[in-house]
Amino acid sequence: MNEKSIISLLGCGWLGFPLATCLISRGYDVKTSTTSTEKLDILTGAGIDSYLVQFSGGAPAPDLKKILDAGTLIITIPPGRKAPGGFDSYRQMIQTVCKQVPASAISRIVFISSTSVYPDTNTTLDEDADIAPATESGKLMAETEALLALLPVKVIILRLAGLIGPQRMPGKFFSGKTKIPNGLAPVNLIHRDDVIGVVQRLIENEDASGIYNACAPSHPTRNEFYTLAAQKEDLTLPDFTLEKNHWKIVASKRVEKELGFKFEFPSLMQFLRNYQG
Repeated sequence: MNEKSIISLLGCGWLGFPLATCLISRGYDVKTSTTSTEKLDILTGAGIDSYLVQFSGGAPAPDLKKILDAGTLIITIPPGRKAPGGFDSYRQMIQTVCKQVPASAISRIVFISSTSVYPDTNTTLDEDADIAPATESGKLMAETEALLALLPVKVIILRLAGLIGPQRMPGKFFSGKTKIPNGLAPVNLIHRDDVIGVVQRLIENEDASGIYNACAPSHPTRNEFYTLAAQKEDLTLPDFTLEKNHWKIVASKRVEKELGFKFEFPSLMQFLRNYQG
């Protein structure tokens, strides 16, 4: 099998699993990794070539030879303080990738990053904007982007806005809370199906390179969006302070103009109105 025709996904969870099945349906040979034996059985049962890969800050780094026997590597694992090993395990994962990729067949990496690397500048930010992350996870994303950029392969950075979609509806985010600040600030979110569509375009476009933002083109206020979200799920409505401080609007300039991508869910408010529960 030609390695260039194989796509490997490091991480096959809420985003990675439907992405893998989408790519398989489009004729790609796909490999995935998971950190649990239970999930390994599920993935294998679904006909996905999968490998158990575990990272731990205190354990030896795993051998990624099998998962890196591919042309394209997509890193979908998000950093999480609650994940086993927390941020230390994530750092070990990236360090292991950076060490083992140069000797592998990988020629292209798509790294799923986050728009949390951008500061709140009270302006619209596109891919040319400077980054200045304020959170620990945002700083880890920026650190990872910089490390991957040093590799001798093509690296595509996809910075995602907040994710919504099946099993991740936003009604519970602020339900029942009171005096929530910044109620008039715009939201930056994207549906999972649109993320999968963008990744598919990036893979199919041989000229794709560099940094891309992925965020729905509509930006309702926090008060508008999360109040309607709670209503649609019959939850206690949140109470926002109607002020606009410390905000940003993330623009997906390159995705729309260069890739010609059309969002399936361009209007976040319409997405909520159509939600059936």
